[in-house]
Amino acid sequence: MLRIAYRPIALLLCTVALVGLIAVRPLSTYAEAARAGRALPRASAPAALRVWPASHPSRAQLRRAETAGFPAPARAAPVVKQVPARIEGAGPRMRGELVAQTERLDLYVGKSTFSPNQIKALSAKFERVLRAAEDQFGTTLKHRVSIGFYRTPPKKGVRGMAYTSEARVELYYRPGEDTGRAVTIAMHELGHHLEAQRYGEAAQRRADTILHEGLATWIASIRWLDQCDASSWRERARQLRGAGIPLRLTTAERSGADNAYELWASFVDYLTRQYGWKKFDALYASGRGRAPGSASYQKVLGKSLDELADEWRAWVTQ
Repeated sequence: MLRIAYRPIALLLCTVALVGLIAVRPLSTYAEAARAGRALPRASAPAALRVWPASHPSRAQLRRAETAGFPAPARAAPVVKQVPARIEGAGPRMRGELVAQTERLDLYVGKSTFSPNQIKALSAKFERVLRAAEDQFGTTLKHRVSIGFYRTPPKKGVRGMAYTSEARVELYYRPGEDTGRAVTIAMHELGHHLEAQRYGEAAQRRADTILHEGLATWIASIRWLDQCDASSWRERARQLRGAGIPLRLTTAERSGADNAYELWASFVDYLTRQYGWKKFDALYASGRGRAPGSASYQKVLGKSLDELADEWRAWVTQ
């Protein structure tokens, strides 16, 4: 789930342009097939994609590398990656109109939100951010997911909900709002589906919210950090600290949900760098409920959450 309290417009900069090409079929073909219950037609998709790896820095990242506390990253050559195969069939039916299908996503639009044409035009981008999320996390989605756009959230301030056991995502926006930000929120919610894919539904449902929401935000790094004008989660935590936001984990939501998610993403970034993914995966799976701090930090990492939080704060402020 993602709750967003909008920051000043200065922090919402242009979003990252991701490379790739996804075949999206005409709406009429999908709508008719869905209504009739027929198998969806195939369409050609590129067999491989020439992409820049995560190690290839942008000019902004190069400029900010020293500020972020890391040496300037070296430029990497593009690599050829296989485009994930289309997952056949259809995702779960949702309220509203089915406006497009990509290789692995079905996109629905309800009333009084973005227009069907807006979402149809963005459909290839949603598939590309899913691919970028998979590359970031190292886990591939193995079932179709439906994404629906609606006006009214279940709770005030909620922008997105991931229903992982039902293979669907809901996003809540009004007409005229920022579609670029909505794509970023979709990437976060798809991150929750990748968590469920990697750890299993049971572990995902009981995951410590610091790791659960922090990891989904970390998975959306490529877009989220760009919109914060930060080159790393370490730098983003420094920005928040400079703005007067306390670097606290268990009480982070007192400073706003969006700030909490970013602090938690910074903590996840620190843990994966310092202790490695094998330990982090075990920590995530050790959660005993959504309460912040419910994971078995002492058992898995040999340190309490307070000790790890102190280490993280020292890392941020170095």
